[in-house]
Amino acid sequence: MSLHYKIFQKLKRRSQSDDYRMPESDDLSNTSYIAGLYYSNWSPYEPRLHFPHDIDFEKVSHIYYAFLLIDPETGKLTSSDEWSDTQLNLAKQCREYMFKRFTGDELKAVTNIRAPPGCIGELNYLRYIYSKIKKRNVKLIMSVGGWSNRESFPIMVRDELKFKNFINSCIETMVYYGFDGIDLDWEFPEDDSYEPDAYLRMARELKLQLQKLEANILGDHSNKTFQLSMATPAFKDKLSILPIHKLDKYIDLWNLMTYDYYGEWSERTGLHANLYNEKGKLLHLHRHDEDAGLSGDAAINYMVNRCKIDPRKVILGMAAYGRGFTNVDMKSTNPHNPYGLKFSGVGGASEGEPGMWLYNQLPIPGSNEKYDYRHVGAYCYDDRTHTLVGYDNPTSVIEKANYIMSNSLGGAFWWESCGDTHKNPKRSLLNTYIRVIRNVKNNKETIYSTTNLHDYYLENYDTNGFLTGFIKDIIQES
Repeated sequence: MSLHYKIFQKLKRRSQSDDYRMPESDDLSNTSYIAGLYYSNWSPYEPRLHFPHDIDFEKVSHIYYAFLLIDPETGKLTSSDEWSDTQLNLAKQCREYMFKRFTGDELKAVTNIRAPPGCIGELNYLRYIYSKIKKRNVKLIMSVGGWSNRESFPIMVRDELKFKNFINSCIETMVYYGFDGIDLDWEFPEDDSYEPDAYLRMARELKLQLQKLEANILGDHSNKTFQLSMATPAFKDKLSILPIHKLDKYIDLWNLMTYDYYGEWSERTGLHANLYNEKGKLLHLHRHDEDAGLSGDAAINYMVNRCKIDPRKVILGMAAYGRGFTNVDMKSTNPHNPYGLKFSGVGGASEGEPGMWLYNQLPIPGSNEKYDYRHVGAYCYDDRTHTLVGYDNPTSVIEKANYIMSNSLGGAFWWESCGDTHKNPKRSLLNTYIRVIRNVKNNKETIYSTTNLHDYYLENYDTNGFLTGFIKDIIQES
């Protein structure tokens, strides 16, 4: 889900009389905040070895499953890793997890519920268990696209048959695998007078079909709305290409990727997830500044002030990883300023990702962690290898959480879950965020807990559905 700034340069067809109606979506109250995590289907592999049951469902409101990919030949969605998605056997690990998390009395109510296979299956199971036992309702959203799948979007939107296949496949896949909504991650539409409008059409069609599906299952007056969110760039040059004001009619949440501002593509060093711009100028939301530079604050400012988006729909992205630079001379310059330095190479400790370190690998052993109060970000410098790495730490998360509250934003999300530390609670980014905001949004009960959905699913998929056995267990247990 990288923001590569170097690239800068069985539903019926909609009739003409169909129109969109504004849904009664989940209320984003002024006292609760979203805590979202992106969970990637490569997380179970070494060296990450991070599984759905490693997520503390009591501390999150949204889990985005990355990624479902677009097949450029057909426009339909396809799995990027079937073994991880739907085949991996996690039964033993999940049982061990359950006995650590819950008491024997609590587990009595779910003893005979069997988890479907794969990461998607375990996420469905955990969502149900936490809702049943803890009354904690977490939304499970499928994320579509991503950086590696970016070239499929332009192909799909330029072919009418592929476009229709895409819309139908999104709805079908979402229901079949038990997701509460769809998260669009096109990185990024080009300013060619076609792709921005195609993105708008995509959002409108998806929202309309989601609403039809909801009405078909629950009735016209239901308020259990399927979510449609969008992972968006977080710098003005790409944001300005999108028809954001028009899109906002169909988008429930805007997940701003406020990271990857600096990296191997940059001319000089910088902190890649800085809240404020490279000049250290504090913009804040009441100001307008065309030369804001690359920063989370500048992106939020653009969305809220320029595009007039409700700040409660805007979600601040945070990175559970760092980006680094090698052959950096900090001693002969200002050792307290990680910006504007020459570098050669980027290093990295995350396999397959040049210049990246997972947060749980930082600071680099033997280096000292420092903090940049002007830009809001941590960094470490390794004297031996002359390597500089910028990242978020608990101090910057505290500042960003306070920023979210003071500017009435909807909350935060992280890319990605496997990067946080799960062995040191005091240093955990998610735990730090929770301690500051105190009240994590608790969603309305998932539609997958309703008898209406159970009847719909079994009627449409019978014995062939991914969740058929799981749903039958729930029905029998209730």
